[in-house]
Order: sequence, then C-alpha cells, then structure tokens
Amino acid sequence: MDMKTRWGAVAALIFAGCVAALQIGKAAIAVPVLQQDLSLSLVVAAWVIGAYGAMAAVFGLPAGIAASLFSAKRTLMAGLFTAGLGSLTGAAATDGGWLIVTRVIEGCGFLAAVLALPRLLRVVTAPKDRDTVFAFWGAYMPLGSVIMMIAGPHLIASGWQMLWIVNGVFALIYAALIAFLPVDEEKPADNPVQTLLPNIKAALGRPGPALLALAFGIYTFQYSAMANLLPTLLVDRLGMSVAAAGSISAVTVFANAVGNVCAGALLRFGASLWATLVFAFCFVGFASFGVFSEHLPVVMIAVLASASLAITGFIPGSIFAAAPRMAQSSALLAIVLGLINQVSNLGNLIGPATTGAVVQRFGWSYTPYLFVLVAISGVIAALVLRKVMADAKARA
Repeated sequence: MDMKTRWGAVAALIFAGCVAALQIGKAAIAVPVLQQDLSLSLVVAAWVIGAYGAMAAVFGLPAGIAASLFSAKRTLMAGLFTAGLGSLTGAAATDGGWLIVTRVIEGCGFLAAVLALPRLLRVVTAPKDRDTVFAFWGAYMPLGSVIMMIAGPHLIASGWQMLWIVNGVFALIYAALIAFLPVDEEKPADNPVQTLLPNIKAALGRPGPALLALAFGIYTFQYSAMANLLPTLLVDRLGMSVAAAGSISAVTVFANAVGNVCAGALLRFGASLWATLVFAFCFVGFASFGVFSEHLPVVMIAVLASASLAITGFIPGSIFAAAPRMAQSSALLAIVLGLINQVSNLGNLIGPATTGAVVQRFGWSYTPYLFVLVAISGVIAALVLRKVMADAKARA
C-alpha cells in the first residue's frame, strides 16, 4: 500500500519551525526598547540579535552530528523547551550580558529544533510529495519573521519583557503539544555511537552536501545583506520614515516566504535544482542595479527588492528538497542539515558586514558589483553541483 502524506502532521511540524523562528525575530523588533531600558550600547544590542547566527555558524555541524545520535522527536521537544526556557529567563535580565547568555540558550534550542524537524517531515511525507513539503519547510524562517513583525509591536507595547514571556510560554506549550503528535520515526541503529564515524564519512565524504551548503551560504549572504540593509537604504538615501521603510522591508521578507513555497511548484513541474539556482542567482545580479539605484522611484525599488527576495526564495526551498536525497537515513540527514546550517549562518554573519563595508568605503552605487560577484559565485556552485549530481546518477 502506498504511503500517504499526513498533511496535518506536516502543518504542525512546519509551524513548529515558525515558533522557533519567532525567537530570532523578536530581538530585532525590541532593540530600540532594549537599548533604552537596559542602557545597551549598539555593539551589545547587535550581539543580542546576532547570538543565534554566531551559535549556528560555529556549532551547526557539531550540533548536526550530535543530533544524529538521538530521536528526532525528542530532539525537537528538547529544542523548543530549551528555547522557551531561555526566553523566560531572558525576561528577567537586568543587563546586556545576562540577556546575551539567555539568547545563547535560546540559540541552542533553536538549532536542535531546526535540525530535528526535517527528519520528522520526511517520516510523515510520501516520497511523491517530499519536494513540495520541503519547499514549504524552507519558508519557516521568513514566515516566523513576518509573524513577529506583525505581532511584536503590539506585545512590546507592554514592555520588552512581555514579548520574551509570551514567546517563551508559546514555545513551551508547543513543545508539550509535539509530545502528542503520533510520528513513527525511522528505527535508530542499535548502537548509534558505533555508526557515528561511518555516518560522518558518508555525509561529508561526498561533494554533494558540501555544495548544497555552499549554495545556501551564498544565498544567505545576499538575503541577509538585502533584508537588513534595505531599511537603511530607504531612510538614508531616499529620505523615507523608519515606519515606512519597515513596512516595505516586511513586504520583501513575505515575498521571500512566497518564493520558498513556490519552489515546491517548480520542482513538481520538473524544474531541476541546478537550473533553479542559476536563474535565481542571475536575477540577484541584475536586480541589484535597480535596488541600489539613486534614480529609480521608491515604488520601483520596493518592487525590485521584493522580486529579488521572492525569486531567491526558490533557493532554500529547492536545497531543503534536495537534502533528503543525499541522506539515506535520519542520522545522515541530521549531519547534512548541520553542515547546511553552519555554512548558511556564516553567510548571515558575513553578508551584512561585507555589504556595509562596501557602502561605507565606496558608497551605495558600488553595491551592485558585490551582488554580481555573489551571483557569479552562486552560478558556479550550481553548475558544479549539476555535474556532481549527474555523475552520482550515472554511477547509481
């Protein structure tokens, strides 16, 4: 009997990813209030936001290796519980150092959750639907960000502590609800420690997973640069208000989520991974000349930025869909996802810093040339990935 996709379980698991992503988005919303209430410098405030990315950039692969030893469902529950506990503890912070420590705790929980969720999604999804489901999964981060952009300002009206408390309680409740989600996981190895080294070799000894991670890192480089610096561009160069710039930025992030979801449709219609990546990266290079132009009207810049982030949204959806094909077991998938998380978060850290340095040294008008280099790097990675996947298919 053919397996059927359990769409209710799929929705519950993808929303668990959004719950985890809320913990990231809340800090960016709260920075002005945090700086005032806790007397934080801009550097400390930046670390409050960036603690998650720094954690994953350093520990993504080790976390994936560690997660491969444990049940995915228990790892997810532990991750959400840890993130919730960290958020509740952070609500009692009286200085920046304490808050950063609790953000690191939240980051550990977030990393555990997002490494476990794709493993569970594979279990509840029929093979014919996996490309679509994993493309939907790729939207968990922008969807969580959009939810927080909408709900965060209302919660923070009662103080930033309320934002932390509500997020913490929500994560704890969802961790408890996951306990009642019936999921028949893949049977683990009798001695997972004994199979650890062979699994690491199988996951990292082939070029495919490394190329997926590299392509994802190039994507997050341009995504984080575009999404984080667009408000500054709109305010400093075009004279918009902070509120108006924030609204346009929210639209572009939502467009990215739509692009993630649309990747599933592309894959169903037979679009290949490498061709999707090449198209998306090429569009980034061309669109950047319009996004960073001083001659185009604000409406056109907003449309181009939204289109750029929407089309590059095809990339994470496609890569998440490809990852399970390169991992024959849940343990292998955890390691591959750990590598992807580590490299992608390196991109998140380096992207805004590099772009900001270019703007400071040369001005906004030179920024498109950086994005052209990003596009060329992404196209090269996609073409090499095409050859690697073709060679693997020929050997099969």
